[in-house]
Amino acid sequence: MELTSPHTITVPIPTLAPEPLILRQTILVVAQSDGDEFSATFFDANLNATGDTQTEAVDNLKDILVSTYLRYSALGEDKLGPGPRRQLAVLRTVIS
Repeated sequence: MELTSPHTITVPIPTLAPEPLILRQTILVVAQSDGDEFSATFFDANLNATGDTQTEAVDNLKDILVSTYLRYSALGEDKLGPGPRRQLAVLRTVIS
């Protein structure tokens, strides 16, 4: 369902396909329209993305989830500050 006016809905994300990473569970993100732009937010990890459509915003958020997980995992917890360390902990509970 595409948003066409200022609304907020919850969008389930069951997969990160085509990425090789797997979601352990469906995650819920909040999608909002804000005039000409859309945003999608995964509040648990404090990550968000924007796009020209709701679908694009959700797809961009999936990319951010994957890139953040991979980047923070490669760095290691000892090199992360408190915020990124918490984000990685949340992402590790939902991504494998």
